[in-house]
Amino acid sequence: MSVKNARLQEVARAAGVSYITAWRALNDPDLVSEKTRAKVSRAVEDTGYLPNAVARSLVSASSGVIGAIVPTLEDSIFADTIQGVADVLHSAGQELLVGLSSYDSRREAELIRAFMGRQIDGLILTGRNHEADVQRLLKSGRAAVVEVWDYGEPAIDMLVGFSNTEMARAVTAFLCTKGYRHIAFVTVSGRRRGRERLAGYRKELAARNLSIDPALEITCAPTLSGGGDALDHLMALDRPPDAIFFNGDTIAIGAHLRGRAKGLTYPADVALVGVHDLEIARHVDPPLTSVRIPRYRIGEQAAKLLLARGQGKSDAPEKQNLGFEIVERGTT
Repeated sequence: MSVKNARLQEVARAAGVSYITAWRALNDPDLVSEKTRAKVSRAVEDTGYLPNAVARSLVSASSGVIGAIVPTLEDSIFADTIQGVADVLHSAGQELLVGLSSYDSRREAELIRAFMGRQIDGLILTGRNHEADVQRLLKSGRAAVVEVWDYGEPAIDMLVGFSNTEMARAVTAFLCTKGYRHIAFVTVSGRRRGRERLAGYRKELAARNLSIDPALEITCAPTLSGGGDALDHLMALDRPPDAIFFNGDTIAIGAHLRGRAKGLTYPADVALVGVHDLEIARHVDPPLTSVRIPRYRIGEQAAKLLLARGQGKSDAPEKQNLGFEIVERGTT
């Protein structure tokens, strides 16, 4: 008898039931009475037995586990999305497995293969761009897939987010309507969403017949210091910008603090806009204008779509554009 079977035999003895009854209580509970399930459950706790989730998934065709892959959890940007997923899954008795890609598409591909190998019921991915060699696996139907933090075509399966390009166009248009004409764009290098937002910024400038100046399009480190360095660089140009669109609140706050330390005033000397509407944006002086992304709701809706798919429900739209909101404050 295997070690696993021996441990289950201990559970059966502790519960006062047969081995097969203990197995059914754990793997196919509808076949036994509620009283028997309770006895086996107590025996599991008393013996420290860990049920084999993989074996149970083979019986039920469901592992009860959802996988989610995000770039990082270093700040609240993606942490809020994961919290939204976790809250919905917890209320439904489902488990969450989280992987961090570190903005590396190859690492994401490794995680996708590993998660699929664990027989997960669904997978939540950040963005719509994935390594070509996992596209077929994602489309195989082995697990339902929801791509988040983006909206557009093509999509693997389900989609919850917003258009990064349209968001950047909206911010640029907002600055233009405020009278700014020489607008800079700052992003972190190597981020695909940054490139999509840069494209939106350019499209809006072109639509308004404003010149696109390569000197105003720069990258920086994803830190407060990186944002400060970007501000220093731009304000030292022969013709500095009258407004700066920072693709993230962290770098925007870094610029804000650096400029204030040097005596700059906002928006008189230069206007600043960030993205993500982090809590700190409301507490600097003056408060930072930023783009509010429904981070928690993105995760919440993604989880709900996966649960609905698993239950065979189709009443909710499987492609959801949750939009964004420009929150105007003192820096513009």
